[in-house]
Amino acid sequence: MVKRIVAGVAAALFGITIIIFRDTPAMSVVIAILTVLAAREIEKVIGIKNKAIYFISLAFSGLVPLFYEYRAELGLEMISTPVIMAVYCVVIFTLMLTDFENTKFEQVASVIIATTLVPWAFSTLIFLNDMSETYPGKFDRHHDLFFILFGLFAAWLTDTFAYFTGRFLGKHKMCPNISPKKTVEGAVGGVIGGVLSCVILFLIFDKYYFTLHTFGIVWVIIVSAVLSVIGMCGDLTASVVKRNFGVKDFGNILPGHGGVMDRFDSGLFVLAMLYVFASVTGTFI
Repeated sequence: MVKRIVAGVAAALFGITIIIFRDTPAMSVVIAILTVLAAREIEKVIGIKNKAIYFISLAFSGLVPLFYEYRAELGLEMISTPVIMAVYCVVIFTLMLTDFENTKFEQVASVIIATTLVPWAFSTLIFLNDMSETYPGKFDRHHDLFFILFGLFAAWLTDTFAYFTGRFLGKHKMCPNISPKKTVEGAVGGVIGGVLSCVILFLIFDKYYFTLHTFGIVWVIIVSAVLSVIGMCGDLTASVVKRNFGVKDFGNILPGHGGVMDRFDSGLFVLAMLYVFASVTGTFI
C-alpha cells in the first residue's frame, strides 16, 4: 500500500510538472533527464561493460528529446530520423571493437533499443504537446494538454484502479508466471476505471475548453479502453524483461520503489500509441 501511494505521489508530481512547464524549455529538459535515467537503468540491467558504448549511448538518448524539440530552431528539419538511426547504429556497432572481448551482440542490440525506442516514447510528450501545430485545422491548444493528460490517465489511473480492484476483489490470477499478484478482476477494474477517468476528462474539456470538436465520446471510450490494455501489456513486458535478467526493479531512484522505468513502463507504451491514434485522427477525421 505504501509503495503504491509513493508511486502515485511521484506520478502526480510529474504530471503537475509537465502541466506547469509544458510550454517552456524546462519540459524538454525534464524529459531528456528522465530518458537518460531510464536508459541508464536498462543498460545496467543488461550488464553492458563497454564504456564507449555506455557513455555515447546515454548521451544520444538524452539528445533525442532535445532534437525533436529544437530541430526547427536549429534548422535541422532536413535531417530525418532514419538517417540519424543509421549513423547511430553504425557508430554503436563499430564501438564493439573497442572492447570486443567483453561486448556481446545481444547487449549492443539491447542498448540500441533502450536508447532509441525509450527516448522516442518519452518524446511523444513533446509531440502530443504540439498536436495543434501539427494539425491546426483539427486540434486547438487545449487538445495539446488534453492529450497529455489523457495519456497519463490511461496509463496511471488504469494501474491504480487495477491495483485496488485486484487487492479487494481479485481471485483469478491473470498471468502468475509473469506477475503473480495481477488478477483478471484487477485488469477488468483497471480498464473500467481508466475509461471512466478519460471520459470524465474529455467531458470537461469538451464542454469548457475545446473550440474544435474533432472527435466525440465514442472515440474516447474506444481509444482509452485500448490504451488501458496496452498499458497493462507494457507493465507485463517490463516484468518479463526483469525476469529475464533476474532483477526485481530496473533501478532505485525511489529506494524500495524502483526506478524511472519501473514508474514509466506502462506509460511509455500508452503515450507512444496515443500519439499514433491522435495522428491518425488528425490526418483522416
